[in-house]
Amino acid sequence: MRSGAIAREAVVDRAKTINRMKAKHHFWSSLAAGGALYWATGSGAAFVGSMLGGFFIDSDHVVDQLWSISKGASQANSPDSNQSSGGARLRIADLWKRRKLVRLPLIFHSYELLALLIAVAVWLRTPFMIGLSSGYALHIALDLIRHYHEFRSPFFYLILFRLSHRFRRDRLIKPEYF
Repeated sequence: MRSGAIAREAVVDRAKTINRMKAKHHFWSSLAAGGALYWATGSGAAFVGSMLGGFFIDSDHVVDQLWSISKGASQANSPDSNQSSGGARLRIADLWKRRKLVRLPLIFHSYELLALLIAVAVWLRTPFMIGLSSGYALHIALDLIRHYHEFRSPFFYLILFRLSHRFRRDRLIKPEYF
């Protein structure tokens, strides 16, 4: 029985490292979508919109990191990383390291914002808005494909759902993915 638990733990560890949707994946997929939109419409604005919607949506992770730093979160993958061993230079560099997130506001990762973008794109019918909503939808879809098994609820990407849980990571993400 113990070997089964070890095997499950190994699978979770592998999933944490291999199946993470990274910025480079979003960049290349947005580039491909933007290129397809440019080819179909001949509009550079559609390409730019796709890149903004598909890649820069992840800028909300900066908010997550800052919130975690303000709450004294330790650095990711390091149990004693709250303690700096050097001077001010090391402490400043520590601010740029990834933290174990305590809250997940993910303000740009939401179905509500996606619905609003699509409605505005349908209303305005500009190449930029079509590209923005297409890139945004692609980003959310790729995140869902990669991370659906980590969420405690299929409503994770509803910002109102996350707000109802006060954005607390322990209430939104399964413990084995902390």
